[in-house]
Amino acid sequence: MLRITPQSFRNESEVESKLVVQYLLPALGYTQDDWYQEVTFGSIRLDFLAFAAQVLPFTLDANSPLSLIIEAKNPRVNLDKYVRRLNQYLVRLKVRFGVLTNGVSLRIYEENRGRADMIFQCGGEEIQDNIERIRSLIGKDVIKKKVSPAFPISSTSTQSSSTQSSKKSMKIISIYHNKGGVGKTTVAVNLAAGLRKRNYRVLLVDLDSQANSTFAAGLVKFQFDEEDTLKDNNGPIQVRSAPGPD
Repeated sequence: MLRITPQSFRNESEVESKLVVQYLLPALGYTQDDWYQEVTFGSIRLDFLAFAAQVLPFTLDANSPLSLIIEAKNPRVNLDKYVRRLNQYLVRLKVRFGVLTNGVSLRIYEENRGRADMIFQCGGEEIQDNIERIRSLIGKDVIKKKVSPAFPISSTSTQSSSTQSSKKSMKIISIYHNKGGVGKTTVAVNLAAGLRKRNYRVLLVDLDSQANSTFAAGLVKFQFDEEDTLKDNNGPIQVRSAPGPD
């Protein structure tokens, strides 16, 4: 069984992978389909964003389906420096709970009338001993019960089969890997181009704050105009970046 040892976290990346991805999110009941890493909303860039329920329509209001923000920091930094920023994230995105951790410490905050109140804190070595308490505060099943019934949950949709069959099917292909530099952007852009050449309608969604897919698709000018041959070679590929909160 994985044992949390703060001394083993050398940097922010290891806090993210070893603590958040490998232990915390699964322990809270979140599957890989429930959370997203490095999510951008305008000027806001989140380390992790988790959904207790996939709710349609998606809105940023009091009934927002966004459930939990997790911000992972370097083990050597003081978490007090990031409380104000987390508070802004919770308020602007209408998220009720947020987690700050650097592996050495873990804090849980709850948004309360425009202010982030800390409702739990423990040391890194105490996380596993307190996991039931943590789950009772921000576990997927616990937060899911708080989702407004006014919004239909997609997994329990009551649409008739005739209505569903009348809609054109759309396949969603996600390219994900926790590590950088492994070819996610290259695969996504070339796959989109290949499908377009087969006369499929393709929507390439660029969720990376570096916007490399947008650049590779030719929507950002190359340094030299003669190198910009991607649009001519690949046809009209639509690229959309993540929308801002407004």
